[in-house]
Amino acid sequence: MNRIFFLCFIFISSHSFAQKVFNQPTATGIWQYIYPFKNKDYVLAIQHLTTEKELSGELSHANIYFGKRGIKTDKIFWKENIEMRHITDNITYEDYNNDGIKDLLIFEDTGGRGGNSFYNLYLVNPKNHTLTKVKDFDNVVNPSYNKKYKVIVSYGLTGTNYYQLYKLNKKHIPYKIGKPFDDTDDLDLDKKISMILKKQ
Repeated sequence: MNRIFFLCFIFISSHSFAQKVFNQPTATGIWQYIYPFKNKDYVLAIQHLTTEKELSGELSHANIYFGKRGIKTDKIFWKENIEMRHITDNITYEDYNNDGIKDLLIFEDTGGRGGNSFYNLYLVNPKNHTLTKVKDFDNVVNPSYNKKYKVIVSYGLTGTNYYQLYKLNKKHIPYKIGKPFDDTDDLDLDKKISMILKKQ
């Protein structure tokens, strides 16, 4: 009898901590749901922790959850809290590690009076259903990926606009390739990238 009671207690206790995270009608904040894989049970959810009126284009705290939906409970693989500016079109897909799979970019903020944009990058692996965040990618201004040279091209808008090249190391952290160079009227960007890579 005691053994049955003990087993029932464990069952009830283990399920009392289970919860639904995704698609909660009464959850606080503004929720955004992203489905990076064909299997829609895998969800990346952004919970903006302020109201639409309070946001008004300003930076706000947000929780980002990545997990898998369940009937009664959701399994959360990871969660992070960041500050980000809430805009309508904040999601972009582009391949940044040259594996032929488009990765997920989430807009974070702007600088330089709105001319410079910064993003969080998550590498998409549809086979394993994983999203891997690229550390410090939000320091790369106005990023784009050059497939020909397999480099990330950053374009900064300042008094003098400039380029900076990056690559991802084995730990998926961006590192600079060469020195930054100015954007001039006679710049041949293709040739300049080729020259910088030959020196490495």
